Amino acid sequence: MAKVHDGPITKDTLVEETRFLLKTLLRDDLFGEEVSLTEAEKLLEASLTLGFVDYAAFLKKREYVVIDRTRNSVRVTAKGRLIADGMDDAEFHRELTAHFSSRLNAPAREPVVAPVANKVAPRPVTAAAEDLRDGRYTRLDPMGQGGLGTVFRGKNIYLSRDVAIKEFRHLFDYLTYLQRDEVLRKLRAAVMAQSGLHHPFVLEILDLNFDKDPPYVILDLASGGNLRARLDRAKAAGGQLPMPFATRLLFQVAYALHHAHSVGVVHGDLKPENILFDRAGNVKVGDFGVAGVVEKAPGQGPPVYVGVGNPSYLAPEQLHGTSSAVPASDVYSFGIVMYHVLTGNLPGRRSPMPSEVNAGCPKAIDSLFDMMTRDRLEERIGTMAEVLDGLYQAFPKEEVLERGHLILFEKDPYPPPAPVEQPAPAKQNDSVPPPPANGPVLVAAGAPAGNGAPAASAESGRSFMSPGNTEEVTDPGAQKR
Repeated sequence: MAKVHDGPITKDTLVEETRFLLKTLLRDDLFGEEVSLTEAEKLLEASLTLGFVDYAAFLKKREYVVIDRTRNSVRVTAKGRLIADGMDDAEFHRELTAHFSSRLNAPAREPVVAPVANKVAPRPVTAAAEDLRDGRYTRLDPMGQGGLGTVFRGKNIYLSRDVAIKEFRHLFDYLTYLQRDEVLRKLRAAVMAQSGLHHPFVLEILDLNFDKDPPYVILDLASGGNLRARLDRAKAAGGQLPMPFATRLLFQVAYALHHAHSVGVVHGDLKPENILFDRAGNVKVGDFGVAGVVEKAPGQGPPVYVGVGNPSYLAPEQLHGTSSAVPASDVYSFGIVMYHVLTGNLPGRRSPMPSEVNAGCPKAIDSLFDMMTRDRLEERIGTMAEVLDGLYQAFPKEEVLERGHLILFEKDPYPPPAPVEQPAPAKQNDSVPPPPANGPVLVAAGAPAGNGAPAASAESGRSFMSPGNTEEVTDPGAQKR
């Protein structure tokens, strides 16, 4: 470990690293015509004494770069090129000093010398202590970047458990300083709502800390990537996702949304980027309600879209700002995702129906897709329960119970007996004597009378191809047992 700074961070260090960052962004041999913000951060983060996001915020604010969150890209402006070329501009020095005034003369992080992608000169990287969160989560390599933050691979050092750490680094890019408290309150509410969803197809939230800058959450690690990557891979191979896999992932996403709606949680931004997979290939839906933390109230005009890619999956009422997200909004988004999964393409106004594009898709799915994606709320299917009914009617039941597939109950068909309520002890002046020690006890209403027997009203478990149950599958291609 080679020390680079023995004292405080200096202005010269800031100037040098800012120029280094701008010069690197201008290298066509590294990025090509359009510089991906995610790739730039991944490449440069380890080479800067301060974080890439810190420098990027300064450069964007002072118009040395232009950051397009929709395209996830960054471009150096003409003004920035002058600085990269070594122009010794007094205004640049004043702006840089003012922006980082709180960092100057502060203790520097201890860096080590490390190469960046074998293409950029070695620069200092942060010490391991800087990547420790709350004394127990180690932040490792970045996994991806979204409209509001960056996701890193991490590890709980006490449990030796792999996790994901999502830092909301870009949350305040869309806001004034006075709006931050309100947005943090809404973000916390969205995160807490998802943490209350206990379902096999919902990404589990393990921990959070909103007192740090940037705020972050600890998530279960979905090591199977996201649906976007799988769709792109299938399209590059000249086709769609395998039909058995596509069918089951649609059922899993539908059940995740159905469960969320049943407890009053609306996703509001369903798209391939937040449909993740565990290592067995099962769905883990994440980011419930997160996109709504910076949206405008209904009637205040179109919202600012903060998602990755494009807003093609959003319902019309969300795009036009006429209504906040409701369960029927998720139905619309699921319909667009379903079309993309089954055909490999996004639908347009005159696009062919799914069965016309994919011969393996049943015709019954066409009418379901049509009813899910109506522009007018009153004409659209309103609940995921109706969507599930349509899916069960559309897809055949063969292959459901093949070896290698696990059947999961959505509702316990044989629940434990209800808690037994003990009678309150009689007062000394009561005329009714207490029951004998070995006498009968009062059973709570609805509890089974037998020893562990199910109540008469308990519903029987049904197989996967009937509403009320979900299916967890192993990753297609894995050896069946």
